[in-house]
Amino acid sequence: PQPSSPPPPPPAAATPTTAPGGRDADLITEEAPLRVIIAGAGVGGLALAHALRHGGNAVDVTVLERTKEFRRFGGPIQLASNALQTVRDMDPELYSSVEQAATWTGNRTNGIKDGIRDEWYAKFDLGTPAKVRKMPYTCVVERPELQQIFLDRVGDCVQKGAGVKTYSYSPTGVVVTTDKDEEIQGDVLIGADGIWSAVRATMRNEPEKGEGSGVSYSGYTVFAGELDYDSPDSNEVGYKVYIGPKQYFVITDIGHGRYQWYAFLAREPNSAETEPKPAGSVPYLRDLFDGWSPDIHAILQATTEDEVEQRDLYDRPPSVLKSWTDHRVALLGDSIHAMMPNLGQGGCQAIEDAKVISEELGRSLP
Repeated sequence: PQPSSPPPPPPAAATPTTAPGGRDADLITEEAPLRVIIAGAGVGGLALAHALRHGGNAVDVTVLERTKEFRRFGGPIQLASNALQTVRDMDPELYSSVEQAATWTGNRTNGIKDGIRDEWYAKFDLGTPAKVRKMPYTCVVERPELQQIFLDRVGDCVQKGAGVKTYSYSPTGVVVTTDKDEEIQGDVLIGADGIWSAVRATMRNEPEKGEGSGVSYSGYTVFAGELDYDSPDSNEVGYKVYIGPKQYFVITDIGHGRYQWYAFLAREPNSAETEPKPAGSVPYLRDLFDGWSPDIHAILQATTEDEVEQRDLYDRPPSVLKSWTDHRVALLGDSIHAMMPNLGQGGCQAIEDAKVISEELGRSLP
């Protein structure tokens, strides 16, 4: 159903003496802090919660997360040098915890190979730019481990099973309505609720999904596998991308003797239901990549069916003609600039968003 747009906010605009919620900044105190609601406890939402709570300002943070329990999901996340530098700038102790969980790949060989000839097309020098700028090397971290690092610091402000459904304005701030029709009052709302953002849908009076949402099918489905694997180039290669017509294959070291692979296939949406695989996903992929690099077949041979999942990939081009903010509401990460996973920058850009938003809010507070 088409969401209803929020009523117009009160006319008071933010000034140097006005906090983002519309209150006089002088009235923001430790006893009456700025109330910031964050929709979504992904990497971006948790990074913002941490930045706000450790920024030295009078801020009360509430993170509303749709899922009832945090559990393992998705694969490891790549944290490129830009994201790691941002984390280090925000909090050296937080960076130290991430560093301990990291598998460093930016100081290894990374690049693109011909899928059939098995020759390098291009090798990316990720190390030199980081070294010259005195930035950390690119790494990968298990997503649940990264999430837990943040939750250990801000978990007490996260409300689980409380997804944001919509929002509206009140004379003194913003009112968030959850999936359970509970109302939560705040001064500021940040939509970090992903590519199917309910906050964005309300802000722009558009559906969360489907036609008119701005989210479209990328033209690719992806198979992903994660397993214990003894690679012949372990500790030498971070990731390698084997390319070919209408399909490509990625193998990446994720640390602790484990590897992840991705098979990207140009397909119509919902091909998981429409394209039969009577022998299973692994034999299906081995047939599709017949004649390609032996490395592909070696890791597929080592993969069991229960280590494979398939999902369609959706994309959302960044909106440059529409605002990313609406008075007391702003968007962060995938909710406004979702990225394809092969860029390795989705979580990185969300962390950068978190730092910028926390700094902007901090400038408005005493």
